[in-house]
Amino acid sequence: MAFLTARRALAGAALAVIAGLVPGVTHAAPAPHPSDGAPGTELPVFTSTGAIVDPFDGTLPHNPNQEFIFPSVFHAGAHLEDPLGEWYVYYAPHDDPGGINLMYADSLDGPWTQHEASPVVANQWEDIYDVPHVSSPDAVWNAAEDRMYLYFHGDNTVTRYATSADGVTFTYGGEAVTTEMVDAAQPGRHATETSYARVFRNPDRSSAQRWGMLFMTNYDTNVRHINLAWSRDGRDWQVEPEPIVTPGPVEGINVSAADLWKWKGQHYIVYGATVGTILARPVDRTLTEVGEPEPLFIPQPAPPEAGRATSPQIVKADGTLHLIYEHGERSHTTIAHAVLDPDGVRDPLNTRPEDPMYAQCTGAGSDELDGAALDRSLWSTTVRGGLDRSTVSDGAWRIPTYQGNSTSAPLLLQPVPDAPWEVTTQVTLDPQVNFQQAGLIVRRDDANSVRIDISHVDAGKRFDFVWRENGVDRNNAWTAEDSALAPPGTGDTVWLRITHHGAWLTASYSIDGATFVNLGRATPADQLAATDVGPFAYRGPSATPELTAAFDWVRFTPDEEELAACS
Repeated sequence: MAFLTARRALAGAALAVIAGLVPGVTHAAPAPHPSDGAPGTELPVFTSTGAIVDPFDGTLPHNPNQEFIFPSVFHAGAHLEDPLGEWYVYYAPHDDPGGINLMYADSLDGPWTQHEASPVVANQWEDIYDVPHVSSPDAVWNAAEDRMYLYFHGDNTVTRYATSADGVTFTYGGEAVTTEMVDAAQPGRHATETSYARVFRNPDRSSAQRWGMLFMTNYDTNVRHINLAWSRDGRDWQVEPEPIVTPGPVEGINVSAADLWKWKGQHYIVYGATVGTILARPVDRTLTEVGEPEPLFIPQPAPPEAGRATSPQIVKADGTLHLIYEHGERSHTTIAHAVLDPDGVRDPLNTRPEDPMYAQCTGAGSDELDGAALDRSLWSTTVRGGLDRSTVSDGAWRIPTYQGNSTSAPLLLQPVPDAPWEVTTQVTLDPQVNFQQAGLIVRRDDANSVRIDISHVDAGKRFDFVWRENGVDRNNAWTAEDSALAPPGTGDTVWLRITHHGAWLTASYSIDGATFVNLGRATPADQLAATDVGPFAYRGPSATPELTAAFDWVRFTPDEEELAACS
């Protein structure tokens, strides 16, 4: 075991190639760009410079629940007399009571100063409204009225607006879009939320509608879409009869927080989605022909980005393209900044296309499973070994889907390396009945583990990343952040990966053996304090048919020294 001990003393720098894993999407070839842009226009790559406001800063003037969302960038120096700074960013707490905050700076690179009188808009406006919260600000300059219009939602069923000559003091304007307006425009649908609106000048200057709005609508199906509305004056709005963006396999269950952006002559709808990636769909200038989604910005999976970025606003200033956006796990979000980086990497999760599975160079502890029996000197940890019926044959470790779950099925594991580390497996399983599943588990004991699997649910095949803490599985059914339905075309063979970044454990999967996609929320490694890792398979109730999962190999990513030896 000496070679294992040596290998497991991995240095952080040695795993630089895996330390920046991020969520992505199933990468299909980009669709042709509709109408007014050059086909094949390549999207820019942004590199994050980090958060621009600290949600744990106790000195902030308005910070009721230590989370901020939905930044809106406003060029104050171009429109206001004697502004506090050249640039304003409005942002808001998410949950009750919300409130619209303001920070300002002379450069989009910062530093940012908080406006001490925040919130500039609260959840109560005397004699007008009294709602649980207001949030999602969006500021635009209405030149026809020589005033700023600030749009915001409060409560979730209404997007409102207020106006201002100085960006600090506001006059209430009225309601812009409501769930009732969506219901009237889209017979047969029932809206439950109209929020997260962005307003922009209509790119079709021949239209009588001067203003456009992209806003999120949730329906009684609990699936969030992006809708489009038009207005002549920014006050009275007409909702289109169909959503402009409907979530698909690339996005996951929900889409939200969309904006219109122009890049090299092509317009795009840029928005967030359940998968955590900021996506871009090409669209013509009339906003009627919408293309397929492409990844624009893929955040790091571990905190603080935590595999989730959304609410993009892209602004060019002093020759630099800036992305101001929201990142972090829900309820722990804040506002961040990124800049165009010609040398940046869009998808750090997939930085080795020449050898994505490390088939040409593996780290110690890896097992190609080519023998006639399991190497028990490597797989030295046994849990309920008396129940084990697994075999090694024909180049695979074949594990039946045992009755029960990870707290009752047998496990053959090996000790985890010293952090950081990464382990990947190729598994073949065709789950057809609920509870059939197989994957990788990182475990301290029956009550504490994380596991990534391919499984079956009512909707079909699904990938899961489950953190079991003190006997309770983490499960956020509302946002479904820790699960992803298998994309169309997913075969029986998939690739599953768990990465230990030092402080965090993250998971990812691949359906093609080349491109990995982030899955679920990170797990705190020290809190889990895992001791062992390896494959598993089970099926839950005894009535569920038993299948056999075939694991072709289990590979640890090589450290820097091992990579050098391979080359």
